Amino acid sequence: MGVKTRLKNSPFSPLLVYLKYFINRYFIKKAFSSFQLSKDIKLEYIDDGITFFGYYNISPSNNEGDVLYLKVTQEDVRGSICEPAFIMLKKKDSSVVKIGETNSWNWQQGCFLQWHPLNRNQIIYNDYDAENDIYVSKIINKSGSVIKIYKMPVNNVSKCGKYALALNYDRLAKMRPDYGYFNRKEFVLPSDEEDGIWKINLTSGSIDLIITLDQLKKLKYVPSMDKAIHKVNHIDISPSGNRFMFLHRWIGANGRFMRLITANSDGSDIFILNGDVMTSHSCWLNDEEILSFCEYNGIRGYFKFIDKTNKAKLFSTQFPKIDGHPSKSPDGKYIVLDSYPDKSRFSSLYLYNIAKDKFYILGRFYQPLRYKKEIRIDLHPKWGADSTSIYFESGHKSCRKLYKLVLPAYL
Repeated sequence: MGVKTRLKNSPFSPLLVYLKYFINRYFIKKAFSSFQLSKDIKLEYIDDGITFFGYYNISPSNNEGDVLYLKVTQEDVRGSICEPAFIMLKKKDSSVVKIGETNSWNWQQGCFLQWHPLNRNQIIYNDYDAENDIYVSKIINKSGSVIKIYKMPVNNVSKCGKYALALNYDRLAKMRPDYGYFNRKEFVLPSDEEDGIWKINLTSGSIDLIITLDQLKKLKYVPSMDKAIHKVNHIDISPSGNRFMFLHRWIGANGRFMRLITANSDGSDIFILNGDVMTSHSCWLNDEEILSFCEYNGIRGYFKFIDKTNKAKLFSTQFPKIDGHPSKSPDGKYIVLDSYPDKSRFSSLYLYNIAKDKFYILGRFYQPLRYKKEIRIDLHPKWGADSTSIYFESGHKSCRKLYKLVLPAYL
């Protein structure tokens, strides 16, 4: 057994981790404040309590200045089985009202709470139907009245507002609990022929399985898939709604593997953009181009892929070669990006000006040591509807909070 393994398994391991962090933060980085902002950056929190919104690349705000968020009373590892999350609405005049509750949520993606793309007065989110023991998605208005219920939970909603795509949250609960729901206590996963990606028609409510896991295995079978278990995750629909991307991941005796894949909105014309070593977080730059942090031809970094081709190149030499969550601003001028906590437990928030090919550090935020694994806090930056503000989660004020950062005009 090596020295590192012995230290990791030692009863003194937690103390050693803390000492390493302490030395890095206070003696090497000399970071005595819990956060640091660049010049003229304005920062405000949305609510006094424990608040969050969910994943990156979805805006909490609408064009009227209303902001959606989730609020809870405690920070248990799987808080959704301890309490519902309140669905809150903060209006432009700063008044706050609770408009609903959800029993199906997690710390990383929330309940996929979001504004309806075609109606600024309607809201979509996931919930648990205890009577029928199924996960569902709901549409409510700003008063909290239920307008429609779909018998599948959404994973991504098209900007055209015509459809949403769904996956199996039971499978995620088993294979990737950070993104799963845990309300269903007993379940048997469907076969690979009966599981994968579903399409929800938001008008008619019809639900169709458009891509199966079995289909993905046969797309380009490799030996590492032998006796492996498979899943899909991180679906993202193109701006026009014509295509979508997702990650196909499998875990077997030889390790963990993944592919970045695109397809038409009906599941046809499937194309493998990258695989099988590492693809992490991605976003659409436009209907043909995708920005992705991945390993490509032995190099790790942010690559720009052209859909349905084998063309890819490093996006910019200005980008850091560290994983984060990229989102393009609604006006198309910027990309916001974050980083995971460094050795001093500080996460960084970056802004990239596309036209100027210039990178800015907006701020650095301390994440307490207790936030790890499923309960970790990723900044998960998301744009405000007007491209002048960025929302993100952070624990630098001793509990998880949703913040709004206002950009200065000179950027």
